[in-house]
Amino acid sequence: MKTYPSIPKFPGGSVKLHTFDKLDGSNLRFEWTKKRGWFKFGTRRRLFDETDDQFGLALPLFYNTLAEPLGNVLAGQGWEKVIVFAEYRGKESFAGYHTDDEKYLTVIDVSIHRKGILPPREFLKLFERFSPNYLGEFNWTPGFVERIKNNEVDGITFEGVVGKVKNKNLIVMYKAKTQQWIDKVKSRFADRAQEIINS
Repeated sequence: MKTYPSIPKFPGGSVKLHTFDKLDGSNLRFEWTKKRGWFKFGTRRRLFDETDDQFGLALPLFYNTLAEPLGNVLAGQGWEKVIVFAEYRGKESFAGYHTDDEKYLTVIDVSIHRKGILPPREFLKLFERFSPNYLGEFNWTPGFVERIKNNEVDGITFEGVVGKVKNKNLIVMYKAKTQQWIDKVKSRFADRAQEIINS
């Protein structure tokens, strides 16, 4: 089952990117085929099912909210095999840790077998109603990343943003995080703070 790529920090320079709010939760995978429907589920690093202590409750949530409408979109496109990547989170979720509060699933990317992750324009056309807040197309520069860091761009919930663009046949993605989120990670996870910040 294909895993979600690691998104690097913006390296500098200037590039126009479709920019989305970066949700603070856990990345989950849901695999669909035309023949079998939804049949395989995973975190970023392992498979799970409804008996899983950490993420078992994500499956009834998925089936009750996303499975049917997403399946209709996928079937309507004539695709044979797809992996949907979604962020699993609650209002109290932070840095991959969750409480017992109500959870939500938000689609962050969709990967088509033999084609890869959908370009941002196509993703928005088909899946915007399931996706994180789309902030618009911005020219990413060190100055723009500084504005993200200072939480000066409307539409950011807390963690930061992800920017995406299609470059030839590849989807290029970068992330930028707010200082407020970074400071909270450092105060709560002293030993693992840098690992979490880079994730």
